[in-house]
Amino acid sequence: MIKPVLHRILVQLDDIDEVTESGIIIAKELIKKERKAVEKGTVWAIGDTAFKDYGGSHDTVKVGDKVLIAQYSGKDVDKEKNIVVVNDEDKLVGIITGWDV
Repeated sequence: MIKPVLHRILVQLDDIDEVTESGIIIAKELIKKERKAVEKGTVWAIGDTAFKDYGGSHDTVKVGDKVLIAQYSGKDVDKEKNIVVVNDEDKLVGIITGWDV
């Protein structure tokens, strides 16, 4: 397991469909590009100082929360599991609540 340091957060991005509803298979290169554009994911781990510089607290976001992140943000840390590391306030847009995602 990777433990993020300082103000970083690990987010597992939601999967991208590899076949359209009509049965068209999407090229692997396009899937890789689209995967980076995913804006929804699940928090896996949180750095010790996340959100503290902005008046927040460590429990602003919890492991397991569904979140929105800025498009194309994050650095791949585990390509098999689609996990990226993002900065707390720079890339985290919001927490998803109240609707099915």
